[in-house]
Amino acid sequence: MPAEKSTNFIRARRLIGLFFAATMGLASPMATAAEINLDAPAPTFPPEIAKFQAIEPGSAEGLTIGFTQLILGVPFPDALQAGMEKAAETAGFKLVTCDSKLDAATALNCARQFKTQNVDGLVTFQADAAAAANICAEGPQVPVIAIDIEQKPCETAFVGAANSYAGEIVGHELGMHFAKNFNCEYDAFVSLESTAVGVVNDQRMGGIRKAFEAVCGPVQNLRIIDTGAGGQADAAQRQFTDTLTALPGATKVITVGINEDVVIAALAAARTQGRNQDLYLGVQNFDPDNCQIWTASHFIATAAYFPERYAELIVPNLVKAIKGETINQQILVPHELITPENISKVYPEFACK
Repeated sequence: MPAEKSTNFIRARRLIGLFFAATMGLASPMATAAEINLDAPAPTFPPEIAKFQAIEPGSAEGLTIGFTQLILGVPFPDALQAGMEKAAETAGFKLVTCDSKLDAATALNCARQFKTQNVDGLVTFQADAAAAANICAEGPQVPVIAIDIEQKPCETAFVGAANSYAGEIVGHELGMHFAKNFNCEYDAFVSLESTAVGVVNDQRMGGIRKAFEAVCGPVQNLRIIDTGAGGQADAAQRQFTDTLTALPGATKVITVGINEDVVIAALAAARTQGRNQDLYLGVQNFDPDNCQIWTASHFIATAAYFPERYAELIVPNLVKAIKGETINQQILVPHELITPENISKVYPEFACK
């Protein structure tokens, strides 16, 4: 069916649904026919999107780089860590890693430690944006690359997600899925967020809602859950359990998360109530091993972040900054939209069944 006729068909069907809902005294559908916009354009790359660069052998010989990690033992930081360690071997720099464990006080101690170790540059992946100023003041006065969470006032550059864009590509796909399959009807929109990361949360999660609304109209029955600094699974599971309990009979619960961990937690909460089928998932990042997400009945979309390749953005730029060269202040990841249809193409090693 041509796109124009398909759009008209959906709008006509929508009007019929509204008529019967009104005459039979049923609840109105979530969006009106006028609000559904199947012609909403897909988001476009922001200009700050960068290209991954190959690490040049010996390019950082003799340098020492301090790395404040978010929390090790979690897939995203672990993938980033492996990439940085591989880059250190290739480029020839000494990598000193300090695990902040999602704790601002520990991150502060990491900064103090790096000051005594005479590092030439810092990579800072620290969850509490509000604590950044104190951490900056206590650390060495060297070039700083902030990872995914702003570390002002000392950051030389930000390397990480194009947060608004990453949110928008997922929100657009969710909107199109619900417009085409359900006339934008759903029971609730649950957003698993992390207010501690500040503007990152606002842009990423706000981007999801903005792009969804461009297709389906204003978000209805919005439930925002704050999952703690960095997006923590235990807080997400506990609160999502309560939220789902408060939505008896809801069979179309749009569930979006700031990272994979909180979405896994939401699925675990739903599983205890036998309601995994009720969740329609919009995710951020893609770890091929998180099969419980990618094989879920209603996984709709995620934005790939490629943490295993972050070093290809971090190292070349930090080395330039250490040598006194000017670098861009925003160096953003070239995200790709992943859906069930293209998952094996973007990640050929994907093996979930």
